[in-house]
Amino acid sequence: MTDAARFYIGQVSHQRFGGISHKLRYRIAYLLLDLDRLDEAGRLTRWLKVGSAGLMSFKPQDHGDASTSDLAGWVRTLLASQDVQQTAAKIELLTLPRMFGYVFNPLSVYFIWDDEGALHHVLYEVGNTFGERHFYLCKADPKQDIIQHECDKAFYVSPFFDKSGQYKFTVEPPADRMTLAISYRADGAERMRALLSGEARPVTSGTSLGLLARFPFMTLGVIAGIHWEALKLVLKGARYHSHGPRAEAASLSKSLPVKDRKQPVPSRL
Repeated sequence: MTDAARFYIGQVSHQRFGGISHKLRYRIAYLLLDLDRLDEAGRLTRWLKVGSAGLMSFKPQDHGDASTSDLAGWVRTLLASQDVQQTAAKIELLTLPRMFGYVFNPLSVYFIWDDEGALHHVLYEVGNTFGERHFYLCKADPKQDIIQHECDKAFYVSPFFDKSGQYKFTVEPPADRMTLAISYRADGAERMRALLSGEARPVTSGTSLGLLARFPFMTLGVIAGIHWEALKLVLKGARYHSHGPRAEAASLSKSLPVKDRKQPVPSRL
């Protein structure tokens, strides 16, 4: 049996291509949770609270439809509505925890496993600074160690890119380490590449206190960093794309067939 919760400590990097190039890299710590074992996860250490306030915490209402406390049930209902036939025996969520009561999650990832331990779907939850969420539901090939998906972009994220184009996700599912690469293409060229990578650590009092000491303002730094990097792009002359009509609070689209052969996940940008 796997842990009810694990940390993945590593880094996030972004690189923008085209007429205005830009690159950033920063350290970060993600939390992986078994959504059917949240009570157990909340008992691992006093420094990680599940469903209640704490120095480090997780609230199911920060995800899904932003109202349910049964996030695993919400995912299973969504899968049924999309005619997914495989059993969702285990659902793991990779996300940023709340730190000192605050969190902003640009991307959270649900890994959906059957009762034989095979990964059959990945659900990407993308959030923007307007409080909107979009979900990309992607079918996984359980025979592949490295999973790849392609999706048409359907959601306003960065004001420096419009809503056209495609995403390509390349993910190494979480084990001793996990890696997720995202390539954004538009008009026949790669415009942006992002990489999240991390090494697994157990959720203990020691690791939790270590994260609080090393990354006390991690989640606040995510939103601050978004605006700081946006300012630098403005100063470089990047074109601004307006948001347009507001999207639904939560929307869903599915993956497209991957057009080329499986590629390894890059180790870094």
